[in-house]
Amino acid sequence: MGCSLKAEVKVAVQGKILHPNKEKRHKLNVVLEKYLKAVKFFASFGIKDKTLLQQKAYKEARRRFGLSSTLTQTARDKAVELVKANEGREFHVRQASIRVNYRAFKLVKRDTKLTPYWLYLQLDGDGAWYPVQFGETQRQMINDALSENSEWSLQQVELVRRDGE
Repeated sequence: MGCSLKAEVKVAVQGKILHPNKEKRHKLNVVLEKYLKAVKFFASFGIKDKTLLQQKAYKEARRRFGLSSTLTQTARDKAVELVKANEGREFHVRQASIRVNYRAFKLVKRDTKLTPYWLYLQLDGDGAWYPVQFGETQRQMINDALSENSEWSLQQVELVRRDGE
């Protein structure tokens, strides 16, 4: 009788959303502000247990910030991580990246002049496609993950605002 072991390995690959139009940029910024407020709200409870925090604050966070269930849950998870990391210390949440799990994004490869990589994000209601640029090493990893028989899968995307973008 054989035994199969599977391990989960997390690898961070950094890319850049290329020149989103004014409407898409505004949408990203609005969602980022709501997400930051949700993380602050969840963190204000000082709870280190996701289940307990879910019971105490999830419905109110959904009502208050109007984020999708997926984004509300990842904001909760991020807040729990912050509370655990700062245990016993006072801290303030000044910025937060948006964590998007596999249910709300898709990365595909297309033959276009701008870039071959396109990220579909469903952040707030309707989804939108964003062109993404990767460096050479990142491209190799992404190509491997996107190939048909890949051992890799893309589970989450972290959106970070850099230099006001």
